[in-house]
Amino acid sequence: MFKTLMPCTLLATLLLSASPLFAADKLSDILRKHQWEGMIGTWVDAETNGETSTATYAWKIKDRVIEITTKGNEMETVALMGVNAKTHEVFHMGADSTGGSSLGKWEVDKNGDAVLGLLFTGADGEQGGLSIRHHREDEDTIIVTIELPEPMQYKMIRVKPKS
Repeated sequence: MFKTLMPCTLLATLLLSASPLFAADKLSDILRKHQWEGMIGTWVDAETNGETSTATYAWKIKDRVIEITTKGNEMETVALMGVNAKTHEVFHMGADSTGGSSLGKWEVDKNGDAVLGLLFTGADGEQGGLSIRHHREDEDTIIVTIELPEPMQYKMIRVKPKS
């Protein structure tokens, strides 16, 4: 009996794990649903035209994973945005050039703002949390607010691709 049951169990496991019925949500579909597919590209702070802050959102794995790179304040960060296949939540995980790291979750609120809730550990081991709100003013302008007791706000503008 064991000899018969083992191959059947193995076959059922292989069939279920390879089934397209269980495919994870595509990040591109989630972004499109919430009208945030236009975030792909490079954005710079409007005040200094990128001397203070630059952020680039680029597909690392088409339709599935976005790589976010930021530069500013003598620090660089790299993060990945994707979809948790079990919870269907949009996750964010990153690290910076000082040795800090962050984990978070993206949500779209009732106003259509994309809000990143982050837990972080600084290079010194200090831990904390914060929210970063992204409000689309128009297709080429995003207002970024770091929600602290005294919020910090930046106007980011899209860098036009060179022709």
